[in-house]
Amino acid sequence: MTWGVLTGPGFRRVGSDTYVAAGVSDDARTRVLAAAVRGGRSAVVTGWAACVIQGIDVVPRPEPAVEMAVHDRQIRPEPGLVVRRQHVADEDVVHVDGVRVTTPLRTAFDLATRTGLVDAVVAADGLGRSGGFTGADLEEMARRRPGARGVRRVRRVAELMEPRSESPMETRTRLIVVLGGLPAPELQHEVFDEYRFLARLDMAWVGFRVALEYDGRDHAVDDRRGRDLDRREELRRAGWEVIVVTARQVLRRPEWVVARVREALLARGWAPSVRAS
Repeated sequence: MTWGVLTGPGFRRVGSDTYVAAGVSDDARTRVLAAAVRGGRSAVVTGWAACVIQGIDVVPRPEPAVEMAVHDRQIRPEPGLVVRRQHVADEDVVHVDGVRVTTPLRTAFDLATRTGLVDAVVAADGLGRSGGFTGADLEEMARRRPGARGVRRVRRVAELMEPRSESPMETRTRLIVVLGGLPAPELQHEVFDEYRFLARLDMAWVGFRVALEYDGRDHAVDDRRGRDLDRREELRRAGWEVIVVTARQVLRRPEWVVARVREALLARGWAPSVRAS
């Protein structure tokens, strides 16, 4: 491989002294892999970049810089790359496609120490679902690192995380109502009519038969929309009130979501001093 070949039309520069074939997609995974190559064998991909490599769809927009920890060499940071002089214990590292990345649990811990609360809980939910850990495990990691910067934030994230949440937007929807002062819902609650399965609800206040569901773009498909309408009519006949929200309400009108759920719970007999199931 010569310099002339690398700088020719067959390759594209993705970082300092790092190139990929011109046909390789210019996506987040490519950029993280390129940074890992530059970091060398001892480098560990951390933070949001670790989520990218592990295929966990929780990364916020706009896409954050690639982060990695290196303890035995000097690497000059560049735009889109954050390098921390840090040793990551072997127990906190896994190998994915030949790249050293922080485990899901350690990734959740790191993000919780330096990320806003909502984004940190979104990450913890997705990482916990993929990595098989709970808020108690995250709390235990925080307990073992009492002097770590931002450790108090980790404990709050651990209290709020719920790996049964099935998507980042479901987590965001749940946090709107919980941080809005309403009782925490049960997630993925299954409803049966006698012995017949009716539905699995994103969020449910079972004692009051109130449900909150987030509809993403996939629900807009004609056949899916029709099935959703049939399902919700059956739930209504079974005594449930189902509140449906989309990205517009969650991202632009969170106060409406809280008010609507509160109204439904109050109408079904909930009082602020009584904790719902």
